[in-house]
Amino acid sequence: MKTPLIVIILTSPFPIELFPEVSQMLSLVAWGIPICLTVPITLFIFTEKKNKISERFHELRSKLGKLLFDVLIISHLLLWVIPFHGILIIFSIIFPQLVNNEQRESWKLNYKPRSFFIVIWLLLILICALIPVTNPGSPTEWDDPIIVDDSRVFFWPASSQNVWLLDRDLDSPVVVTILHQRVPVTFCPWNVGTSTSWIVETLHIDEARLEETAIRLGLDPENFRLEKINSESNHDYRNSNGSIDITLTVSKRKIITDFPFENTVVGELITVYQTDWGGELWAITVTQMGSSSSHDPWAEEIIIEWLEFKNQF
Repeated sequence: MKTPLIVIILTSPFPIELFPEVSQMLSLVAWGIPICLTVPITLFIFTEKKNKISERFHELRSKLGKLLFDVLIISHLLLWVIPFHGILIIFSIIFPQLVNNEQRESWKLNYKPRSFFIVIWLLLILICALIPVTNPGSPTEWDDPIIVDDSRVFFWPASSQNVWLLDRDLDSPVVVTILHQRVPVTFCPWNVGTSTSWIVETLHIDEARLEETAIRLGLDPENFRLEKINSESNHDYRNSNGSIDITLTVSKRKIITDFPFENTVVGELITVYQTDWGGELWAITVTQMGSSSSHDPWAEEIIIEWLEFKNQF
């Protein structure tokens, strides 16, 4: 029975150590900055400076439109509990215009403060995706990473990526990629794994991970391609003592080559997604070269090892 050889990848232009308190604090900062800066900046520019703060606040609310202002503030609070934040933000901007005729008609008189408020709010939300994420460590039984802070990762959003090669005397080589990334405009973890998996498959992002595997194994990446495996989209990961029991989003794809024979399956690529509160995504990809009928088709050994390590902090 074949057992996989393993490589792991983790990303961040601003790496920091794995401390949950730091991670939670930075998530709160990423959430608080947009609204805490947008309101006073707009207040300072578009209200009468000789008035009291309370009077200027009511003036700002009136210029923005009371319904629009209230809906935007409430929507920002709801970013922690409602998934699909892009839809929530679009709804919060459009909804007041649809249900309130006065709100629509007053745009001509107050288009500058309203446009400024919305643009600054959205811009700061996107900029806050640059706030660094923690740099993941690894279990003690893993070797030192062969790549630290992979230069191929994007500057935005903030990410952290390293690569490990775990040589366990295995005859079926595997590359594992662990990506830690701050998801833009996201703080609620619900359904983030599902939507991210769809984006990864649509934009063919996993091809880069397959390329990394081929290069590390001394193979030509042009000789390989991916094909989706129709399987369950979620899988339960449990360890023997019950300290790990979690259902995660999973996607599986076959690695296919036409050399030496056409449509030959030479391995599998398994990606598991876990999202923390505050919008921090962990994408763990195990690329196993060799027989597709592995003894561990869901990469449970590697995923559980890492989850056990992560839960220690």
